[in-house]
Amino acid sequence: MTAQTTQPAPASVPARTAPARRPRSRSGDIALDTRTGLLLDLTVSAGPAQRLPRGRAQDRYRCLACGLPLEYCGPRTRPDYTARFRHTRHDPDRCNASPARQASVPAAVRHARTLAQHLHTAQPGTDIELVVTAIADGDCPPVLAVRLHAPHGTTTVHLAYTSELSPHQADQLAHAAHDTTTRHWLLYDRLTPAHTHDLGQITVRLHRQNQRLERLTPTATQRRLAATSVAVAWRAQGLLLIPFGGHAVLHQPRTGENWTGPAAPFQRDWKISHPRPATDATWWGLVPVPLRALTAPTLLAAAPKTMAELERVQHGRESYRRAQARAQFTQAQTQLPPTPAAHPTRPVATAEKDTAASPQPQPQPQPQPSASITFARPRLARLRKALRRLFRRP
Repeated sequence: MTAQTTQPAPASVPARTAPARRPRSRSGDIALDTRTGLLLDLTVSAGPAQRLPRGRAQDRYRCLACGLPLEYCGPRTRPDYTARFRHTRHDPDRCNASPARQASVPAAVRHARTLAQHLHTAQPGTDIELVVTAIADGDCPPVLAVRLHAPHGTTTVHLAYTSELSPHQADQLAHAAHDTTTRHWLLYDRLTPAHTHDLGQITVRLHRQNQRLERLTPTATQRRLAATSVAVAWRAQGLLLIPFGGHAVLHQPRTGENWTGPAAPFQRDWKISHPRPATDATWWGLVPVPLRALTAPTLLAAAPKTMAELERVQHGRESYRRAQARAQFTQAQTQLPPTPAAHPTRPVATAEKDTAASPQPQPQPQPQPSASITFARPRLARLRKALRRLFRRP
């Protein structure tokens, strides 16, 4: 009988899978052209990929996230080769910026392209370019802009969506605004609460109707740029919100005015500064106009007209409140009780001293009867006596 031995089956070898390819960063498609200031986006079919020189090109291309020079790997004869920007040859996607900063760059580009498409739809004949007006500085991402070439002139709309500008970026925008041939706007996103501190709404009466306008507290950078040629504004759902200045005032009382009682709340008021907010404005109010007003000067002129109407209403409001103060003064005067005349009282000792010191009045002599009255008295007596004897006879 032969014993049979069973040999163990060989272990199955796991199938080798190819390592997953790391997805390419979106920053490899976007760069800044320092020679022209334009935004280079290789994802756009009509982009300048065929006209750009390859390589470093004397540090012409820079990363929008970290600001370092990039190398352009241009298109080749191979059909499967895609042009891109890379930091280094050995590590193309190595960027010193934080992941949040790298993610903010494509988001800012999408916002800029959305605005450009909206303006192109509103004004089809407008030539629109995407440019970079301020590079990244610290934690602040680069400032993208939409440049509009229209028949009425050139307009540059700087976009600040994710965060506030740094002082260096504000300097760059203020320097760019020295070009008087171009109108400059700095556009914020109204839905981003980090830009401003909301103060609620204020009710104004325009064209015999009550309207509510938004109020906010501007930042130091916004106040600074508003004093230059840059027009600061906000964008919110197809609207362009243009600011005016609001100043808290306290009406000084005049002759015949009483600011107490029912008229006390009317003493605190506000006045407007326009067409741009003054540097000492307490708060900013926002006047809404259509967003397409950036390409239509006729629509943009509606904002100064509204501000002029607000100033006219301001004078009417002050006149009404002072009338209420005068009415309060008149009412207070009519309701006052009559004040009795106060008799001065003197101490008793003083009164006695004055009486003793004062001379006693001398008695006046009685007037003597005149001579005619003295001679007429006996005659009257004799006449009465004769009349009595006459009436006694039978």
